[in-house]
Amino acid sequence: MKRQLIVTHDGAESTVVVEGPLENGQLKITIGGKARNVDAKLIRPGTWSLVVDGHNYLVDLDKRANLNGKVAASVGASEAVLLVEDAAHRRLTAAVPRAQARGETLRAPIAGKVVKVLVAVGDSVAPNTAVIVLEAMKMENELISERGGIVKVIHKQAGQAVDTGDTLVELE
Repeated sequence: MKRQLIVTHDGAESTVVVEGPLENGQLKITIGGKARNVDAKLIRPGTWSLVVDGHNYLVDLDKRANLNGKVAASVGASEAVLLVEDAAHRRLTAAVPRAQARGETLRAPIAGKVVKVLVAVGDSVAPNTAVIVLEAMKMENELISERGGIVKVIHKQAGQAVDTGDTLVELE
């Protein structure tokens, strides 16, 4: 089986081709024209053991909700946030123009406190734009609009506490 992926990191795109499993059970992975055989074993969901050129790497892949469809890939203390897309799917969606769905309701994913509201009523919000900053467990998290739209109602202001599921901002 052969699969072509487009991986984006810090705005730079790379084509990654994954072939296999080969007869020896390994995968052939080609990045930027350079092919390598990789022994890959799933340790647990989201964690892989990879042997590349005799070096062993433990890789954690985390699809966090606040990454908006991206994947946090960690090896040791290093982490990179990646957008991984199937190349064929990307070509098909690019070839078929369609109206962008707009409007959504942003809700608190966890209990916390609103630190900052980044929009005002009437503002036009583009898809994948930060709308509000929520503090939970001493971490600040930007909540991102997936579809965008016009800000209709802001339910919570900076300094207000929120519970899981509370409505924060409505876009139309």
